[in-house]
Amino acid sequence: MYRVKAVTNTGVATAKNGYNFSRLSGINSLPAFPAVACKLLAVISNEDASFQEVSRLIMMDTALSSQVLRFANSSLFGFRQEVNSVLRALCLVGANRVRDIVVTLALKNYMGSDDQPMLRGCWRHSLSTALWAEALARWYAFDRPMTYTAGILHDLGRIALIMLSPDAYNLFLDGASGRSGQDFRGQEQDVFELDHCEIGGYLSNLWNFQPALGDVIAYHHDPVTPASPKARVLVQAACAAASMSGFHTVGLPREWNPAAIAELLPKTAMGIQPPLEKMRENVLTDLNLMECSLV
Repeated sequence: MYRVKAVTNTGVATAKNGYNFSRLSGINSLPAFPAVACKLLAVISNEDASFQEVSRLIMMDTALSSQVLRFANSSLFGFRQEVNSVLRALCLVGANRVRDIVVTLALKNYMGSDDQPMLRGCWRHSLSTALWAEALARWYAFDRPMTYTAGILHDLGRIALIMLSPDAYNLFLDGASGRSGQDFRGQEQDVFELDHCEIGGYLSNLWNFQPALGDVIAYHHDPVTPASPKARVLVQAACAAASMSGFHTVGLPREWNPAAIAELLPKTAMGIQPPLEKMRENVLTDLNLMECSLV
């Protein structure tokens, strides 16, 4: 199996067997992830960043800043007065929530039209995973913004494969549609030589994503161990929960099974598990509100 290493100090992605990623037709011709979103990930992670600095960065992309304002004025937030500037949006909802909005919009824009059922399914799975990851991060008092971002971007490699080879990926999905299981990376490797985790890890290195974010993208299907980073563990559980909530991408639909999700989650000292049924209700409600806000 080809496996991408963690992000290196040089930012160069390698594989254990020396695989040359440029052999995957067109991978280096993929458009880069929106520059404003990449910069924002770094700027807001800096506690000294000012609202003015963040606002100025977002306003560098006119189309994106307009989308942010439309989103901020949607029913998702329900502000009585119009939010008429990015700076006001930052003051009302906070820099981290604006970062959520920008990264979500950036991914949707990056994917382009959702006319393709494959991309539409991948988008809804990614959004559901992000909302699940956010809910779990809150319950475990973990880094909510980082976990949401990792959730929305965890399947970046799958999105890239669909964009690069839509016909081949459609054939792969057809072949996997009647099969059960949680992991189809082996079948992806049969078709593309690499799986979506490996492609995602390569792209996260190429685009200089934070190491913790790149780790989730590259390894979110790897077995959970006591040494697994918490962000990766929570996103892996969120990914499973999204698939069990009706937003799967590959194979047969998965039945709702909270016990299977709980098995993936960290164990607390008191043995108390998060309220998965209630979280599921909230995720479905929030996903509907967000999709309406993005129209």
